[in-house]
Amino acid sequence: MALIINTRRLFPKLLRTFEIDAVCDVGSMDGFDSLRFRRARPAAEIIALEPNPRNFVLMQKDERLRRKRIRILPVAASDRDSEAPFFVLDAEYVANRNFGRRGMSSLLRRTDGSRLAEIVQVRTTRLDSLVTAEHVAGPLALWIDTEGMALETIVGARGILDHTRLVHVEVETVARINPNQRLFPEVERTLLDAGFVLFATDYPPAVPQFNALFIRAELLAAKAREIDGLVRAERLRHGIRQALHPLVPPRLRRFVAYRLSAVRRP
Repeated sequence: MALIINTRRLFPKLLRTFEIDAVCDVGSMDGFDSLRFRRARPAAEIIALEPNPRNFVLMQKDERLRRKRIRILPVAASDRDSEAPFFVLDAEYVANRNFGRRGMSSLLRRTDGSRLAEIVQVRTTRLDSLVTAEHVAGPLALWIDTEGMALETIVGARGILDHTRLVHVEVETVARINPNQRLFPEVERTLLDAGFVLFATDYPPAVPQFNALFIRAELLAAKAREIDGLVRAERLRHGIRQALHPLVPPRLRRFVAYRLSAVRRP
């Protein structure tokens, strides 16, 4: 049975454990996660894919991404190299604001009542095609947040899964984005067939949407001691935070949250 743990915090630490040389941040939105990966692996190749043209423009203007050598590509990951309509959600596209809605645009037309700003044509790419074209080499990790396109993204990575060591992917158990979207059981089966193990999720798989962390089976056994140490440390951190939370005045919690959010600012 998979662990339930903060996979967003664990993933960058595992980049060091598994000596990852390249990370694909697929559906990057603003490059924030790419910057976390850069801190974990200073010498790694990091490529951020962001098909939403409004987010892409903001990322191009972000000097932090340039300084940290984050390569930004305006493409959408899929199971084919082609072009497709991309449904841009109506949102306030301003740097460091409105993070939730800015990340909800998709190759799928949302049927949850969200208002569209526009429909644009974007280039779609298989990740295995992209990695080959960009001459990316060495152990690879995939960070996937593609708003209902998780399975298509992984199918499009089949040619590189044999040297992919980690896959972190946002998945759904119900069709909350579009009735035709593919769901978690298919994603899990595809990755299990490719030699991965479902190591952890950030919520129980019964919830409609969660993040799942997969690790190559043979490497999970080889790195068991290091991984166990990271899991213990994360659980201790979480336990301390939960114990202290009721003791911290709400005003101080808001102040700390505000200060922590500053890491997103240029």
